[in-house]
Amino acid sequence: MLRAPLVGLAALGLLAATAGPALAVSQKLRWKFDSVSAVVTTVADDSGKGHTGTAVSANGGQITAVSPGRDGIGKAVQFPAVCAGTCPRAQITSPDAADLNPGTALFSYGAWLNVTLAELTSDHGSNVFQKGSSETSQWKLQVDDAVAGRPSCITREAGGLNSKKALSSVGVADGSWHKVTCQRTATDLQILVDNVVRGSVTVPAAYVINPTGMPVTLGARSTGTNGDQYHGRLDDIYYNLD
Repeated sequence: MLRAPLVGLAALGLLAATAGPALAVSQKLRWKFDSVSAVVTTVADDSGKGHTGTAVSANGGQITAVSPGRDGIGKAVQFPAVCAGTCPRAQITSPDAADLNPGTALFSYGAWLNVTLAELTSDHGSNVFQKGSSETSQWKLQVDDAVAGRPSCITREAGGLNSKKALSSVGVADGSWHKVTCQRTATDLQILVDNVVRGSVTVPAAYVINPTGMPVTLGARSTGTNGDQYHGRLDDIYYNLD
C-alpha cells in the first residue's frame, strides 16, 4: 500500500477532495446513499462487500434522503433534528463482520459531513460513524465539540482500555460539506479534514483495535436514551482495511 506518500501529500494539502479513500481496492464498506428511498429503510453497500445498512428508529425518528448530496448530483441522508425532552432518534446499522475489525492493520474510515453549530448540542455527543463502544474495543468518528464543531477520531483496545483521541484543530460545523477521515498509519492515529491532516496521536504498532461482535452504527451509538444522536447530514461513508 502507498500509505506514506498519500499521508504526506494530505499533510501538504495537495490531494483533491474525492468521494472516498484514495485506494478503492482496499475498500470494505461504502454507503453512497444514491439509491435510498425518501424515508431511508436500507442502504446498499457500494463496496460490493455486502455490508447492507438498516435504519433503526425510536420515538418516531426518521432518516430522510436529501438532494443534492455532497457531489451536487446524488443523494445524502438527514438525521433527526435537535429537540428537547423525548426526541425522535434514528441510526443506520450493519452487523459485525471480520473485515471491519482491523486488529493491528493500517486502516481508514470516514464520512462527508454537513452540519451547523445549531445542530450540535452540549446536552449529548454527536456520534457519526463507529464500531464498538466505550466498554469494548472501538473505532469512532464524532463531533462532540458543540462550541467550535471540531470532529475527532477515537480508538480503544479490548475492554475500552487505552483510549486514543485525535482531535481536529479546525471545525466543520459551518453548513458546508466537509470530508473527514480517520486513519491509522505506522505510528499515529490521524484525523484529516478535506484531505489535510488536522490532528494526530501516537499509536503503538502492537495496539489492537478489534471490536469483534459489535455492529457498525451511523448517526448515533444507539436509539436509546443518551444515544449521542447526530443531527446533521451525512454522505459517502467509507471504511478501508489495508
